[in-house]
Amino acid sequence: MEYRYKTDLVSKLTGATSNQLKYWVRIDLIRPEINGRRAFYSFKDIVKLRVLVSLRKRGLSLQKVRFGITRLSEILPDDEPLSRLIIYTDGEDMIVLEKGKYFSAITKQHYFRFDTEQIGAEIIKLMADETRQANPKRAVSVS
Repeated sequence: MEYRYKTDLVSKLTGATSNQLKYWVRIDLIRPEINGRRAFYSFKDIVKLRVLVSLRKRGLSLQKVRFGITRLSEILPDDEPLSRLIIYTDGEDMIVLEKGKYFSAITKQHYFRFDTEQIGAEIIKLMADETRQANPKRAVSVS
């Protein structure tokens, strides 16, 4: 049996207010176990709530968060994908890193990553190689 956590502890762990938690339960974004009037949250719920609160604090709208989480559940094979992903936001999109690949949880668009510092280092090296080839050291003979 999985251990369940009370609302006050979950609120402290996630930074979500009790009103936010109640609202997110009401709109079915999170599904704690309800016993009477009390809600009890699983560890997976806490992970999901931390992601949710973090994305909201960084400016992503609740609608986009909800849509992105729904999309992730459709795209990825397991029940709780949030516990194993790295998620970024710019306040407009929800960018997910999974297995070295980046994609938008909202649009499903795939992104690629490249390192501009590496490109700069390669340019400097190639230019230095060209300079050495253009000005080889000449052997000086003494007669």
